[in-house]
Amino acid sequence: VFSAFIVAVLGVSSALAQTNVGVSYTRFCTINAGYSIADVVATARGFAWSEETAPGLVMIRNGIARAGAGPFAFIFEATYPSYADMVEKRTALLQRRAATDGRQGLAGVATCTENVRIRNRRIVALPPGGLDSIQPMTAMASTLCELNGATIEDAAALASGFAENLGTAARVRYGGFGGGPGVLLNSRARMDFFFPSFADFGSAMDALNQSPTAPDPDNPISCAVPSLSASYRIHQSASYSSSR
Repeated sequence: VFSAFIVAVLGVSSALAQTNVGVSYTRFCTINAGYSIADVVATARGFAWSEETAPGLVMIRNGIARAGAGPFAFIFEATYPSYADMVEKRTALLQRRAATDGRQGLAGVATCTENVRIRNRRIVALPPGGLDSIQPMTAMASTLCELNGATIEDAAALASGFAENLGTAARVRYGGFGGGPGVLLNSRARMDFFFPSFADFGSAMDALNQSPTAPDPDNPISCAVPSLSASYRIHQSASYSSSR
């Protein structure tokens, strides 16, 4: 039902929320023996996030019902308002680490890949209560879509319309650097939907199941079965809510 509704929404008109483009920086991580995701979250939230090095938003996602299995336990994601800001903050962080000794990052509780994925990130919808209505731990649904000739703008409009019906925040991620070999640039887009709470996720899915929508055969975008994750907000800068 979830995938069918995504496919159908593009066939109807929907207003695109205020465009906001930034950068998503992700690493894939495993949890070290003897620790749990709760330990990882507590460790990350205990960092001293300085304005000199901190991203605008930091999240950890732990899969609940993942589409496909990967050799990782959670995803660490930092978002920045621009590539320039990412370069500035990452450079400052690396310089600070080079000048200090002792445990860095999540060392001790988790191990993350050195290779990262960088994606363009566009916020296309906010929940009715705004960003502040999203709980520190909440449900996130994510699906990878093949554009099949459609544009990123088409994908953004599709995600925005779907989010409006579900009452979620929504974003699309696309392009950038890293990932699977041989994938054509901007041939895919990932749609992420952040529910205000797990209770809101349950209510939205029940409402969707009660009113299924038939697929639109004229819609070129095809989306995979979505994944469901627990999303933990680790850090949010004071300016993030206004700049997004």
